[in-house]
Amino acid sequence: MKDPLKSLQARATAARSTQAYHAEGVSLRFTEDLLARMEAQGITRAALAERIGSTPAYVTKILRGDTNFTLDTMVKIARALDCELAIGLSPAKPKLERKPTEKAIPKARPLVARSAKRP
Repeated sequence: MKDPLKSLQARATAARSTQAYHAEGVSLRFTEDLLARMEAQGITRAALAERIGSTPAYVTKILRGDTNFTLDTMVKIARALDCELAIGLSPAKPKLERKPTEKAIPKARPLVARSAKRP
């Protein structure tokens, strides 16, 4: 009988290695930044849609992550919010090599000497 936890971990590891997983991460970060900027500036979906020459439904679609927007659209949104779109490359995080049977060991908390309270 297969261990369900190991099976789930294997599927999660496989998913993390796909292009789609990484593209979703970028899309999610952009969408979170977009929503934060809209809230900070008090801009509604309808107002943003008007600024980018689109519909509120399209802005909702973007915020739900239901669209694969182009760089042109991302720049248009950034400019509509008085922002610059910054895209860059950074080194990939090193992969942790661990045997499937090894478990992560939590860091030990430092010992703190406590003084006894006296009446």
